[in-house]
Amino acid sequence: MKAVIFGPQGCGKGTQGELLADRFDVPLVGAGDLFRAEIARGTQLGKLAEESVSNGKLAPDELVNGIMSRQLKTLDLSHGFILDGYPRDVDQAVFLQRILPLNVAVCIKISDATAVKRLLSRRQCPACKTVYSLTDAPPMKPGRCSLCGTKLVKRTDDTDNTIRERLATYHFMTEPLTRYYRERGILLMLNGEQPIPYVFDDLIKKLAKLGFVA
Repeated sequence: MKAVIFGPQGCGKGTQGELLADRFDVPLVGAGDLFRAEIARGTQLGKLAEESVSNGKLAPDELVNGIMSRQLKTLDLSHGFILDGYPRDVDQAVFLQRILPLNVAVCIKISDATAVKRLLSRRQCPACKTVYSLTDAPPMKPGRCSLCGTKLVKRTDDTDNTIRERLATYHFMTEPLTRYYRERGILLMLNGEQPIPYVFDDLIKKLAKLGFVA
């Protein structure tokens, strides 16, 4: 399986990606992690990426593609992978298909109202980075990480206005990927409004129809 998983913020793609990676025993590759690795190396691309991040701007496709191409080559993806966070637009998807062709693209769909509700209830552990939902997946002890006991915090960018701005960017930039991958016959659409186990069950059933069985 060589897959990408995408959807609007709050759709649960990170959770589904982890479940899928575990089921098929393939790595879950987070674009954000690869970006941070490039920045940590202090390369020219990394410095440009750090500048974009510090200015609060989206990095241009050329920079993103360059970093992803370099970082993906450092990984052993011969037995498959699940990519989360890249590509973010059609131009990036075209580039990725040239260097690392996909055979599955999973899109998790939710309404903007659901996305806003979920993100406003999101809390994160600043120590181990575990993410919780106060409504759907709360910690065992209120306000504390179930894994390490650290006090949970709300991300500074999880405000109503900022969330809606990010959703607008998703609809404009990333949502067109559904058409791109549908035209290539590899798109799987999931209803992300359901509970996590139901979404995953649907995903496994649809993958089985394509011949992917774990």
